[in-house]
This record gives sequence, structure tokens and C-alpha cells, in this order.
Amino acid sequence: MNKVAVSLLGLSILANIFLGFMYVGQKTIATQVEAKQRETQDQMEQVREDAKKRAQELDTFQQNEALYAIEQSDEVKGFVEETFKRLFHYDNKSYVERFDGVRDRLSESVISKLSASGENGSTQIEFKNEVKAVSVYLSALDIDRAKALVNMETQYSVGGSEFPRRHQMYEVTLSREGEEWLVDKLEMMGAFEPFEES
Repeated sequence: MNKVAVSLLGLSILANIFLGFMYVGQKTIATQVEAKQRETQDQMEQVREDAKKRAQELDTFQQNEALYAIEQSDEVKGFVEETFKRLFHYDNKSYVERFDGVRDRLSESVISKLSASGENGSTQIEFKNEVKAVSVYLSALDIDRAKALVNMETQYSVGGSEFPRRHQMYEVTLSREGEEWLVDKLEMMGAFEPFEES
């Protein structure tokens, strides 16, 4: 029986050694899996951060693209140019009525300031202001607001006598209401007569 007990003891020791190796192997595999899982989670977090950063960059790009589109818009430039022509191309008969043609283009405060600066009565003296050229330079403030620098060349005459052509500079603030633009500020920056050297 001694041999059986020794055999069983040897077998038990071998089984325990085998189980010990299996436990160490299992622990090593579990540690490797945990490390791989942490690495995968770190990579996923990095991908999320990169995706968020790319989304912000795309958002910024789209906003800049929209602002650039406003600054380059022939439609907005045409709106400002047409507004100035309607407002500043007049004679003694159309001087007062010219505001009716721009009521949908100017804010009430701008119309009030412009109409307060001139006489409302008709005069017997014949006068005329002709818009010869308008140049518009746009700068977008945000998606619904823009500033324009306007250079307008005019020819003024009284009683048939023409004065030299003048250039007037205006700073205009535009706001978008729905699909339409509106001039909500119009400020004259100065006027000058062109100087030509021969």
C-alpha cells in the first residue's frame, strides 16, 4: 500500500504542478487580454478625439466658406449697388419720392436720417445728381451680418451747370432678415474730387 500511497502522492504533486502552470498561464493570458483591451480603449478614445477635432475643423471650414460666399456674393454687391443708385440718382422732381423706392431695402432709422438731412419741399431750381459708378467691397461679420465699403462716383448739376465729379465713401452695415438683406446703418466716411496729373 505504500507504493499506492507514494504513487498517489506523486500523482497529486504532478497534478498540483500542472494546475499551478495552468493557473500561471491563465493569469498571463488574462493580463495580456486586459492590456490589449486597455490599448484598444485608448485607441478608441483617440479616434473619438480625432473625430471630434475633425468635426470642429469641418464646422469652422463650413462657417468660413459661408462668410467667404457672402463676401464674394454678386447678389449682395448688386443689392448694395442698386440701393445706392435708387437713393442717390435723383433730380428735383424725384428727390422726395426716391425714398419710396428703397423702403424695403433700408431700415426706418436710416430712412429717417437721410430724409431729415434734406428738404422735403420741391424747388423751382433744376438740380440733378447722377450716379456714374458704384464699387462695393464686402466683409462678412457673421452669417447674417456684413459690412460694405462703398465708393460712389456722382455728377451733380444745378440749373444745367455741372460740378466736377465727386467720389463719396460710405460704410454700410447689412443684416439678413430671412432671405432678404437690409441696410441698417449707412455712414458717409468722406467725399473727394479725383486728382488727375497730366
